[in-house]
Amino acid sequence: MAEGELWQQDAWELAEQVRAGDVRARELLELTLTRIERFNPALNAICYEAPDEARAAADAVDERIARGEDPGPLAGIPLGVKELAQVRGWPDTSASRAWAGKVAEFDCTEVRRLRRAGAVPVGLTTSPEHGTVSFTASTLHGVTRNPWNVERTPGGSSGGSAASVAAGVFPACTGSDGGGSIRIPSSYTGLFGMKTTFGLLGVGPEPFNYSMTSVHGPIVRSVRDAARYVDVASGPSPTDPTSLPKPPVPFEELVVSGAATERLRGKRVAWSSTLGWAGTDPEVEKVVYDAALQLIEQAGLELVDRSIDLPKPGRSWGILSSMQTAAFHLEHEQDHLDELDEVHRAGAALMMNLRPRGLFKAIRRRHELLLATAEVWEDVDLLLTPTTPTPAIAAEGTLRGTVAGKEVGLFELSAAFTGVFNMTGQPAASIPVGFVDGLPVALQVVARRHEDDLCFGAGALLEQLRPWPKFAPMAYE
Repeated sequence: MAEGELWQQDAWELAEQVRAGDVRARELLELTLTRIERFNPALNAICYEAPDEARAAADAVDERIARGEDPGPLAGIPLGVKELAQVRGWPDTSASRAWAGKVAEFDCTEVRRLRRAGAVPVGLTTSPEHGTVSFTASTLHGVTRNPWNVERTPGGSSGGSAASVAAGVFPACTGSDGGGSIRIPSSYTGLFGMKTTFGLLGVGPEPFNYSMTSVHGPIVRSVRDAARYVDVASGPSPTDPTSLPKPPVPFEELVVSGAATERLRGKRVAWSSTLGWAGTDPEVEKVVYDAALQLIEQAGLELVDRSIDLPKPGRSWGILSSMQTAAFHLEHEQDHLDELDEVHRAGAALMMNLRPRGLFKAIRRRHELLLATAEVWEDVDLLLTPTTPTPAIAAEGTLRGTVAGKEVGLFELSAAFTGVFNMTGQPAASIPVGFVDGLPVALQVVARRHEDDLCFGAGALLEQLRPWPKFAPMAYE
């Protein structure tokens, strides 16, 4: 099979060919290493490679195939791992100079499960320091760039993963989402992004998310790839008291059979481009709303005329999200403040000076959000919004910008529609639906907790109705 045909395949297609013995895992790996060498200088999306270790893992997959064994549903898939995750023996710096030289002592649960399913970890993809911002740049690794336009960011914090997948370097990468860090990069780079119900992908021995905001998940190009990934990586963990059991029916089965899409019929849906307080670029709103109407019509959804007016997260999201990082890093970083990036240094100062009243207020605001969203779900089954208010922002990032003529901070610039649902724990998918100024934009579909299949179903239907390119033009160079 020609090189071009291979790198353009979805991860599930490649895995099936490896399982059938039609393609060798080593062949996929060497292709990936070649594409890293070709595209990473322009993207700066991969910050660590372990080619010898990956070759040994790929050869092991091929040997199992030769013995008539099945390595698993991700057989031979070259995998990029977001640098906030742990791979035994690899750097574990959280993209921070304060942790330079730290090495992971174990595989995190996600990597262990993906490896058990036949995936071949190849290297680490870039993230901002501790994943604190929605663009990917750090003093440790520099600026990561979007393959659709290298002057723009691929988003954050899973920016290196998104840039790599959109450029056809990796067929799949790991990601994590504490305020939009899967959905924002997916929106900015034209990929399908899925944030699952909080707890669906249990973790351990790494600490579970005490902030109860962040989840692990896939950075991939297709809905079926995302479903297969979640099926593999989900499940309970004995050290994660928030972890949930696997769903009774695999998401991939629901997607392939059409059951996930069929379940949309008759569901009530609301649209919002503000959530009561945010703004959206008019051109983005036009493209995304058109896709929303198409989804509603073709899925047999009922559009409900309901105003969506949720409390603004304000500082509460930042405080609650920072608790996890502070609990496991702040004691060490207090002696390395001059080595921290500007945003994380400010977050560390916030935690060091946080008074009980500030924490109590943040907890109460989260409760207000939970009550408000519960009222929404009494009237509707799905909420549709833009994923991001604008297309991708500048590659170097900014802490302020303009949306619909109004100057806003970074949260409202990029995470206005995503961060809210990290605080409420609901599943949400980012689905590519078009372009503004030559850059991808996306529709976000939010469902009740435990109804992730509706998000997959909406993605699968739109993937048929308005197929997205899956690759940035750079991938073909």
